[in-house]
Amino acid sequence: MPDDTTRPPDLSASIAHRIRRLDRALVVPPPEGGPNRSVQRSGVLDDAGLPVEEAVTWRGDSPVTVPPALPDGPVDALAGRWLFLGPLFGHFGHFLAESISRLWALDTLRGEIDGVLYVPKFQHRVQHVAETYRPFLKALGVDVPMRSLERPTRVERLHVPVQGFGMFGMIEGAPEFRDYMRRHAGRDIAPKGARKIYISRSALPPGRGSILGEARLEAWLEAEGYEVFHPQKHDHATQIAAYKAATHVIAVDCSPLHLLALVGNADQRVGIIARRPGGLGALFARQIRAFTGAQAVAVDALRRNWIEQTAKRPDRMSWGEVDFAQIGAALGEAGLVENGRGWAALDAAQVEAEIARLTPSTRSGLRPYEG
Repeated sequence: MPDDTTRPPDLSASIAHRIRRLDRALVVPPPEGGPNRSVQRSGVLDDAGLPVEEAVTWRGDSPVTVPPALPDGPVDALAGRWLFLGPLFGHFGHFLAESISRLWALDTLRGEIDGVLYVPKFQHRVQHVAETYRPFLKALGVDVPMRSLERPTRVERLHVPVQGFGMFGMIEGAPEFRDYMRRHAGRDIAPKGARKIYISRSALPPGRGSILGEARLEAWLEAEGYEVFHPQKHDHATQIAAYKAATHVIAVDCSPLHLLALVGNADQRVGIIARRPGGLGALFARQIRAFTGAQAVAVDALRRNWIEQTAKRPDRMSWGEVDFAQIGAALGEAGLVENGRGWAALDAAQVEAEIARLTPSTRSGLRPYEG
């Protein structure tokens, strides 16, 4: 295998030439009955059984798929010409970061393909996940059939582009990926919704994590004219319409910001509040600026995180304890609020009350993480 299979593609320059065209390629999904591993053996092998490096999917510098072995059981056959899109994630954020990252090649191949192919991230409710995302893919310009393959399949003609977008060092995307999204993402959906929105996590199950005292933040923002928006209560078209209509957007770091980056515009002001360590707010801000040219600022006012007793570190299910006074001041400087300097951090009793409220919904209770 070439040495460059050990690192992600360079997205700082054009990737237009990075499409591998194969006859009789073998598309291999994760094994049936296998667990949802963080790294799956799935992807594409050529007619000689050799791994196709362009089919590897990356999360920053780490692969989330590695080349599979030749299957030892039956192999299906699929006639026609197909575009390989990689793993189909059920999780919305990973879908937006990794499952659409090869769509940039669709315009190049229009008229040369009969459809697009996925492999499941893992073998669980495979066709349900596919049906869930078909309308969303249509809103991103996918106007050809889409299939998610549950069994190893020999494909008559397969086009395999490199990944054009992803997390961490890939967050700004390749020029071809950004251009594709500007042409297609939400193109046929009219803007509709409030001018100012706060993308909230307060209606999610408590186990999904957020910031302590989010209800207080919502009240302050409503006084500033913001509408509290719960994306999970709306279909994808409504979400896209809302993000296209908004002039001011505030959110804690969360998956919907990936979608905002795809369909937003240069006139927007965006504030992103960190709810966990790791610089994800800054990554989202980089993506939004790169894709739309909007003014996007990341606000890191974390005091500490509260994590499950059995957890080792903060994750997407942990709770951030933040300094609302610092957040209000930063959002004011960014032109997102007018009276943020009047906001106050939670005191010790209020923090204790929040932890008591959340604890019954956890598996093992919450503890402060001081790392």
